[in-house]
Amino acid sequence: MSDAEDQASRPRRGRPLLWGGLIVAGLAGAFFLFGRGDGDADPYRTSPVDRGEIVRAVSATGQLQPLVSVDVGSTVSGPIKTVEVDFNAAVKAGQVLARIDPETFLQRVRQAEASLAQARAEANSARAEFGRYERLAKEGFAVALAQAQLAAARIDLDRTVIRSPVDGVVVDRQVDPGQTVAASFQAATLFVIAQDLSELEAAISVDEADIGEVQEGMPVRFTVDAFADETFEGRVSQVRKQGAQNSGVVSYTVMVRAENRTGRLLPGMTANAEIVVEQKADVMRVANSALRFTPADPQLAAKAKALTTQAGGAQRGGADASASTGGQGGGQGGGQGGGQGGGQRGAQMLDRLAEQLELTPAQKQQARDAIQGARTSVGPFPGGEATQQERRAFMRKMREASMRAIEPVLTPAQKEKLAALREAGPGRETRVRNAVVWVLRDGKPTPVQVQLGVAADAFTEVVGGLAEGDLVITGGGPAAKEKKQQSGPMGGGPPRIRG
Repeated sequence: MSDAEDQASRPRRGRPLLWGGLIVAGLAGAFFLFGRGDGDADPYRTSPVDRGEIVRAVSATGQLQPLVSVDVGSTVSGPIKTVEVDFNAAVKAGQVLARIDPETFLQRVRQAEASLAQARAEANSARAEFGRYERLAKEGFAVALAQAQLAAARIDLDRTVIRSPVDGVVVDRQVDPGQTVAASFQAATLFVIAQDLSELEAAISVDEADIGEVQEGMPVRFTVDAFADETFEGRVSQVRKQGAQNSGVVSYTVMVRAENRTGRLLPGMTANAEIVVEQKADVMRVANSALRFTPADPQLAAKAKALTTQAGGAQRGGADASASTGGQGGGQGGGQGGGQGGGQRGAQMLDRLAEQLELTPAQKQQARDAIQGARTSVGPFPGGEATQQERRAFMRKMREASMRAIEPVLTPAQKEKLAALREAGPGRETRVRNAVVWVLRDGKPTPVQVQLGVAADAFTEVVGGLAEGDLVITGGGPAAKEKKQQSGPMGGGPPRIRG
């Protein structure tokens, strides 16, 4: 083969390789454009269902103050001669705090003493003139009056020395030497003494929307700006009944007591407090963002709506069955009357008690039988004509009967917990509610109906419907696709790649 023929054949041999490369590149581009899954482009954000603490709290602020604060004043007027104590001084009862210039009162004492001497001289003269002043000398009126005036003058003189009425710490001093004290109808305040700073109290304002959940004895956590990284603890000591209105907002004062052994907390500090209304440890919980998630796909959203509607219908159906067959109560505690509504309520009550009392499986079965017997003794659930008040009264009666029924199967420690639950009353029980969350299973979102308990800021307790470790969807996912007709050479669908 000549050189010319060889050069002419080279382009023809390279042409198939070039076309092959173009085809591979085209297929790769088509896969990139149309073959990618939406999950890779828009992945879901998930959070595992775990176990932890749930704390539901009411936030409020208030001022720290001593438990006992005594205002020390003066009942006599005059210039301050000396001040014996200063701020933060520890004082004892009876200790001299200040002295008022006594000269005026000394003169009054001397005058009273002179009056007394004159009265005594006149009394002696009256005795000499017995006939004329017999009665006056006998009764001694003038002498008694002079003695009373002298005693009053001595009392005023003694009051020029101001003493501490209690043991404590001087937290405020409002007088200096040379200052004149004017005592009128109300004694002037010269010192403020805190009797004991090892324990303080805070008067915090709670909004009327939250005050119904606050009770005496509840734990309180609070911080102060001076120690922002440290949390202090206290307890609700009093819930005051009188509300205060400020700018149209009604609030109530809640008194909180806290220990101050180290003395770092000072009167007047602002306490940013959280009253712990409900607290549970080591419970299964789900992130609140998972409860707010709704997929963008309308078909998936419709599935969740159908699941919610189905659950609500079943719940209403149970209640209707309970009301409509309430009159059929017989030897089985209302038979169908306790049926779906009463049975569901009894099961929920048993689940709550089993968790709160930490019942064993055997105890739970015995408690279930005991609660069934209690339902028989209480009777059927009130029918459709019953008022809301009558239904609530029935539930209270049912609750009390159930607690009495399960007592024999409990240990002494569990009986103590049961007594605490009885004392707390039904208002402190957690209401179980239904919701729908989305769980990522095999890479696909699946709606799941769950039962929820205590709700806090970041997490909510899961009573049923999920298992520990389930991945609930909190966000992300593909956006809603707009239905557009993409036309190619043959109509709809993506354009064909021609070879």
